[in-house]
Amino acid sequence: MTDWFAQPDFWERIYPLMFSPDGDDLAHEEVANLLDLTGKTGGRALDLCCGPGRHAVSMAKRGFDVTGLDISDFLLARAKERAASAKVQIDWVNEDMRNYAMPEGFDLVINLHTSFGYFAQQSDDMKVLRNIAASLAEGGAVVLDVVGKEALAGQLPLDRQPTVEHDGSLLIERVEVVEDWGRARVEWMFIQGDTVQRFDFEHTLYSGKELRELMNWAGLSDVSLFGGLDGRPYGPGAERLVAVGRR
Repeated sequence: MTDWFAQPDFWERIYPLMFSPDGDDLAHEEVANLLDLTGKTGGRALDLCCGPGRHAVSMAKRGFDVTGLDISDFLLARAKERAASAKVQIDWVNEDMRNYAMPEGFDLVINLHTSFGYFAQQSDDMKVLRNIAASLAEGGAVVLDVVGKEALAGQLPLDRQPTVEHDGSLLIERVEVVEDWGRARVEWMFIQGDTVQRFDFEHTLYSGKELRELMNWAGLSDVSLFGGLDGRPYGPGAERLVAVGRR
């Protein structure tokens, strides 16, 4: 069975629901914050799991030499459209991140919005981290942004109140923690009029300590943890787990 994230029509179906029209402004703010965290002002950057290219385009506008990688042909097509509209040059790669490494090819690697931990086997996560470590030049930095185990535990109970999305649809989200707090299974139901769309996916949950150790084992050092890309502490009230590692 094909993994949920590699199904050809998954991202095409979810795109208008997941990616809001104001996403470019948010991406620009997030890029500014992550550059502050890493101290990077230029060089070669890899947006790993780049999706529709919002962060890749923002970095290219700042003068970075950018590569964007994603497994989805559909999302890469949207990314190319975005880059063309912004009149920036980006190298786009259609590949599974488990299979991609560019030895000492980048000064900065970013992986945002819980695009890490998709795989059922932790060995695949380690493979990705080793690829990242190998792809960083000396002094390079990586930014991982995921849902942290502690942050999720602080949001119990996990059945959220329905929310109205940017397209007017009602989102009902259910989150189930399984495998002894090792994985999160998520169900999204978007309701608009008489139409209901359901999406199921899952990802591995890491605590701050677990993610730092995994990054260290992969060859990354000086790992710092934050509760958001804005640099807030990773502690009570944190909504995200952001790990910044170095080579």
